Amino acid sequence: MKRLALTSLVLLAGTVSAMAQGNFEGGIKGGATFTSGYTTIPPVPLSATLSIPQLDNKSNGVGTGYSAGIWGRQNFNKFFIQVEVDYNRFVLKQKTDFSVPAVIAAALAGQTLPAQIPAATPATINTVSQSVLESVNIPILFGKKWADGKVRAFIGPNLLFTSKAQATRTSTATILSLSIPTPETTSDLKNPNPQSPTEAILEVKPFTYAAEIGVGYTFFNRLDLDARYAVPVGGIYKNKDIKGYLGIATLSLGIRLF
Repeated sequence: MKRLALTSLVLLAGTVSAMAQGNFEGGIKGGATFTSGYTTIPPVPLSATLSIPQLDNKSNGVGTGYSAGIWGRQNFNKFFIQVEVDYNRFVLKQKTDFSVPAVIAAALAGQTLPAQIPAATPATINTVSQSVLESVNIPILFGKKWADGKVRAFIGPNLLFTSKAQATRTSTATILSLSIPTPETTSDLKNPNPQSPTEAILEVKPFTYAAEIGVGYTFFNRLDLDARYAVPVGGIYKNKDIKGYLGIATLSLGIRLF
């Protein structure tokens, strides 16, 4: 990943050098990311006869992360091209509840089912999760300016190279009147444990891409305030049976250095 980031910086530096004779500007930027979405995970078999049913993870609020990087913009007569190299942290908060036989609920909670409760007794599991993805992003944006260059709108692809991905979960199993909390667990979704079917199915891709759109306003001919929204249309997970929606809003402030 360090080599990738270095290569990206070299490419951007080369772009700056190649465009130096034109109407080129560049600088640094930083801001906050706001992530929300939902995920549908297919059934996960635990044995020949037992499985976790389909999970419908719903949004549990907006997760806040950060974004920081460098940018370069080549201005033409009627449009501009902007290339960035950013490091981002995205936080996705979700929750779900599902029903399973009591024997599975107890096993997932790391407990032994009391002898007086039949194994097939219906049980409910409520889970709250927080997934964190960190990545090097390379947006390639095409845009247009108005109001003497103060107002901007842009659109384009965003290339995402995953450097870190993990999920933290807490669950509570309810069997009849018995409530069994599960200790918090953390899974590495970039390098999941192959012996854990619940981790392996959620392995994320090392690379994906998003569609990004945004607007911006320039203050004092040097400060760029940007608001943008991106959707990873290339998918985050290696398992194509995982469906859902992920939306990432970013609010950032850029400073033009040259």
